[in-house]
Amino acid sequence: MSPNPFKLQSHCACATPPTEHSMAEFAEDTVKVPFGTKSLDATMCLPAAPTDVHTAVILTHGAGGDMNFKQLVSLAHALASNGFLCFRFTCKGLNLGYKVKAYRAVWDFLKSLQRFTLKHIFVGGRSMGCRAAAALARQLSDESEDAVQGVICLSFPLHPPAQTHAHLQRSEDLRGLPEHLPVLCVSGTEDNMCDRVLFERMVKEMKAQVEVFWLKGGSHGLKLSMAAEPWNRVNIAFPGAVSGVRVRFSSTTDARVKGLMVENEMVLTLIRSEILQTEVRLLYELLYILNNSSRGNKTFKGLKQVEQCINRLKSMKLDVALQELTKQCPNRIQRALGITAGKCDVPSQPMLEWLCLKVLGAGQLMSCTLSRCSRAFTLSKQQMKCEEFIILNMVITSMLSRLWVIFRGVLVSLTTLYQQLLELLREVANAQPMAYLKDFSLPADMAQFLGPSDAFLLTKKPARGHHATSHKEQQQQQQRGNTSSVKVKGKMRKVNEDLGISIERGIGLDTDMKSFLKVFRDFTEGDSVPQKRPKANKNQKFKKRVRAATTFSDMATHLEEMIPWCKSQKMEKEKRLLTFLLLKCQRMKCLEAAGYNVQRRLQTFRREACWASSSQGSEPRACRPPAATRFQSLRSRFKSSMLRTGVKKEQLKKQRKTTELSVSGLSGAEQINGSKREATSPTPSCDSHDDIDDIFASVGF
Repeated sequence: MSPNPFKLQSHCACATPPTEHSMAEFAEDTVKVPFGTKSLDATMCLPAAPTDVHTAVILTHGAGGDMNFKQLVSLAHALASNGFLCFRFTCKGLNLGYKVKAYRAVWDFLKSLQRFTLKHIFVGGRSMGCRAAAALARQLSDESEDAVQGVICLSFPLHPPAQTHAHLQRSEDLRGLPEHLPVLCVSGTEDNMCDRVLFERMVKEMKAQVEVFWLKGGSHGLKLSMAAEPWNRVNIAFPGAVSGVRVRFSSTTDARVKGLMVENEMVLTLIRSEILQTEVRLLYELLYILNNSSRGNKTFKGLKQVEQCINRLKSMKLDVALQELTKQCPNRIQRALGITAGKCDVPSQPMLEWLCLKVLGAGQLMSCTLSRCSRAFTLSKQQMKCEEFIILNMVITSMLSRLWVIFRGVLVSLTTLYQQLLELLREVANAQPMAYLKDFSLPADMAQFLGPSDAFLLTKKPARGHHATSHKEQQQQQQRGNTSSVKVKGKMRKVNEDLGISIERGIGLDTDMKSFLKVFRDFTEGDSVPQKRPKANKNQKFKKRVRAATTFSDMATHLEEMIPWCKSQKMEKEKRLLTFLLLKCQRMKCLEAAGYNVQRRLQTFRREACWASSSQGSEPRACRPPAATRFQSLRSRFKSSMLRTGVKKEQLKKQRKTTELSVSGLSGAEQINGSKREATSPTPSCDSHDDIDDIFASVGF
């Protein structure tokens, strides 16, 4: 009697990988199945003794997947370990008729293999693949009763999501299977494509022998879904009980209520912050732009997932629930009167348990949002190599980074708020027990509830508890700036931080002192007055090389050697001037390489380079900033306009001298001497402009 693969239904339900012992009992071979002018990729799992194989199982995937889907791989390994030949293949076509033809080609290929004596063949698949398997089994059964011995259906897609009216059309082949053909179905109770009531009604109408295995809480992918959990619902049923109770009120209870109010206000502030709302609006704008141009883009799909989390947070109405908590908790005056009287009204146990469910759901949602932000960030970063989209991807990555930081702050605040809710809940439950949750136990810690992947995000949360600062003090700290305490050599110092800057704590401040300590050590170990390094020799050598340069290529080489030396000697003015000349030299190199005669320009350039290395004497015209040139031209035009209106040049000079004397208060002799000194002094150089101005000036901006 041949083995029955239907007895291995437990392997379908729990998609766990096989053990090392079972993996040693089978082998895998990759094959190509001819299909018209094409070929289908397939994998054949063989048991340890392939010569004794008489039963084969064919499996395929659903729409949009491939044969490496983990449920198919797990089932194939389990079947091969128990003596079956499991053949799974990939067919990317989304048309059911095309998929059935591909399935028939695989069936013919398997029957034609000479190395095996196959007597029984079972067909199956998951989602759309099991529809194709049912259609093939129905066709082959009409040709021969022994063609197929059974059908395996994993997550049968009875209808599209929220479209139950299509269940008759999709189940036509399954309902048309003959009586002698057994069928095994494995579906999840939370499968949005297989309504349990409709499916069981269809099973009763089938002629074939059907065995159905329901995975409790399983989704369409046969994963344990969170949809059945009470905390994962968007609209959690409000408790139909009193929202406030009177309990014994002491200073301990007062501290707990006060800490709860502080954490509650912190979460509300983060959720309603204008920064978060601005980033969300930016996300919507980017999605609108990408929807018209890049709908198939992976970055667009990643942003859509982030948008789904944000929309779900809005639908949860967490801020409304927390605002209700603010109304139920006693204020400062009521707490003071409660301590005097020994009694005070606080939120009831059903109210606190309802809020705990809300906070748990929001925490899980924030964890999912963080992972989706990270995934979208990675996808956008990978596409920065496309130069036409580099600006857009930079905007996307920066927005996702800010959203990640904000949502991490919300998650940390929700964790602390949950602890405060549990502490007050224990006290209220002992005083006035009114249990609201029957089938669900609140976890003792949100970090354990979220899992180890989010434990690192919660380890660096700020220390806030019963003795935390008030919300007003926290706002004052935020207005003064984001400050944190850093321990440096045993002393605590406050350091301004920026969310966009990575800070390596305990090292930055010490590193800044190294240069000062080195100079101080040289000062104490050496002479009483630090000796200046000789600069004349380097300048003289540079000038000699510049005068001997015959091409602009040699000139560029000398400039590239001189600029780092000027930077090391703190000669900022010379460095800027030489950098400006290097840009001009690079442009002249291109002209020189093109065959133009630039020897006359090279002579002028030599004088400019010699002057820039020492900045002595009159400034060459080429080294003057464009702004000064424009100012001189405007001044000359202003003078000419004044002359055209009848003002003489001598009168202008007298008026200017009179004004200068009256303003400066100098005597005539002093004014004359000052004018002489002014004539001999060089004009203002490029020292007043920074590097970026020089660079833009060289290219004509």
